[in-house]
Amino acid sequence: MLRRAIVVGLTGLMFGVSPAAAGSIGDGETVALTMVGGGGLLSIGCMAVALLTQHEEDEEEGYDRRGFYAGLSGSYVRENFSDSTVVNLIDGDLQENLRNLRGTPTGADPGAYTFSLDNIDDDGFGVSGRAGYRCHPYVSAELQFDWMEKWDGMIAENGMPMNDTTRNFEFELETLVFTTNVKGHLLTGRYQPYVLIGLGFMRTEIKTREISGGAIPGFATEARERTVNVAGRFGGGLDFYLTENVVVTAEGSYLMPAGKLDGLDYYTFGIGLQYRF
Repeated sequence: MLRRAIVVGLTGLMFGVSPAAAGSIGDGETVALTMVGGGGLLSIGCMAVALLTQHEEDEEEGYDRRGFYAGLSGSYVRENFSDSTVVNLIDGDLQENLRNLRGTPTGADPGAYTFSLDNIDDDGFGVSGRAGYRCHPYVSAELQFDWMEKWDGMIAENGMPMNDTTRNFEFELETLVFTTNVKGHLLTGRYQPYVLIGLGFMRTEIKTREISGGAIPGFATEARERTVNVAGRFGGGLDFYLTENVVVTAEGSYLMPAGKLDGLDYYTFGIGLQYRF
């Protein structure tokens, strides 16, 4: 049992370190520390659970046995974005390029040009994967990733500047999310409803193109902005065991990033398969 606890602890720490390395590529010192801390807490928690239940049989059978698992699912995604958050992701680029074109209005501070979200696709599809360890019949720890197809939309300039036309911008927003989750199983039979809570990071890339006609210096082709920040996840679902190894899973969750991405929330609803080792 001690050997099992050590394996689980190292696995939990890996859950934190792996996405932290990815987060540190962006603006992610805080992200990296958050993920390492989250992975460390998961490893300590799983080690504690394993040690506290060491009197139980090492070789367990049935749907609630300890062990590793992995799965993949398709997801339907529904955005719940704050309009201002989407605009703020690229506001700096828009300001800079319009100042290159027009200059700064007399008596105005930088940031005088204003924009609003004109429209955005409400929904889309994606892929979600996970790998984890069930360290107790009622508790699992896991790493989950979400990749979502791009959201398309329009950003419009407010007002009618003198000697120019108002500018419209087309954009594509792509997200990638990693979280370390704690999963609580409410039942241990063939049907297993569960709840989960997670902490990790969201990485976004937004591409913008001016489409209203006329050249904007430095903006004629495309502008890109990448952002990484901490994100939380909570949700629940149902695991249905076809066999002791093959599981059909259905899950709904809500993703809430923080910092510059605060307000870029969305819902996911997924159905997929898991394999219990």
